[in-house]
Amino acid sequence: MSLPWYATWFNTVHYHDLYQHRDMHEARGFIRELCRELGVQAGESAIDVACGRGRHAQVLSEAGLQTLGIDLSEESIAYAQEFAHEGLEFKVADMLRPLPGAPVHWVFNLFTSFGYFEDDADHELAIQNMADALEPGGKLILDYMNSIRIAANLVPSDTVVTDMAQYNISRRVENGTIIKTITFTEECQLNHFEERVRAFSESDLRGFMEKAGLEVEGVKGDYDLSDYDPEYSDRLLIIAKKPA
Repeated sequence: MSLPWYATWFNTVHYHDLYQHRDMHEARGFIRELCRELGVQAGESAIDVACGRGRHAQVLSEAGLQTLGIDLSEESIAYAQEFAHEGLEFKVADMLRPLPGAPVHWVFNLFTSFGYFEDDADHELAIQNMADALEPGGKLILDYMNSIRIAANLVPSDTVVTDMAQYNISRRVENGTIIKTITFTEECQLNHFEERVRAFSESDLRGFMEKAGLEVEGVKGDYDLSDYDPEYSDRLLIIAKKPA
C-alpha cells in the first residue's frame, strides 16, 4: 500500500527547498500579531499540530506559551529538535490519533496544514482529536487557505528555480480539491509529486468544528483578525472554543 502524498513529499529535502521563502522572519511577523489579537497569555499551554520544522512553534514559545509541536514527518521533527528548549518540545505524532501533551489552552493548526485526506471522515477525526486535546474553555485556531479566492485566481503553471533544482508547477481544481503538480529533474531522473488540498469553504470548516462539540467564536480573513470576505481575504481563520 502506497503512502499518502503528504507522508512522502513533506519528508523530502526538495519540499523544504521549494518553500524556503517561508522562513522564521515571515512566521514571527504573523504569529506575533495573531497571538496579540487572540489575547494569548504567557504561561498558557499550546499544541502546534502539523508543525513542520517548527517555525510557528518557536514563535508561539517566544510569546510565552508552553508549546509542543507535533508532525507526521520524522525528518521535520528531527530538524525542529535542534530548537527545542525548556517550554518548547517536538514529537512525531499523527493528527488522526489522540494528541500527546493534552489538555492544553490552545491548539493551533496553521498555514493550511489540513485538508489533505481523501475521506472526510478523517478530517472529522482530526478536528475531534484537536477538540479533545483542549481544556474546557480552550480554543482551536484553524488557519486555512481562502479556497474561494485561490480557485478564482489560480495560476495554471509557473516555474521556480533554486540552487538545488528547477521546479515546474501546474495547478488545477478537480472534484473539490486544489491539486498542485510539481516536477523536477535530479541526476537525469524526472521526479513527480502532487499536493492535494480540499477546497473547504467556511461552512465546511464550521461543520467539522460543530460536529466535534466546539463553538465557533469567529471567522477571520487574516492574521490581524480582520473580517473574512470570501472574495478578498487572504486566509480563512476559524476560532473555535471548547465549552467550559
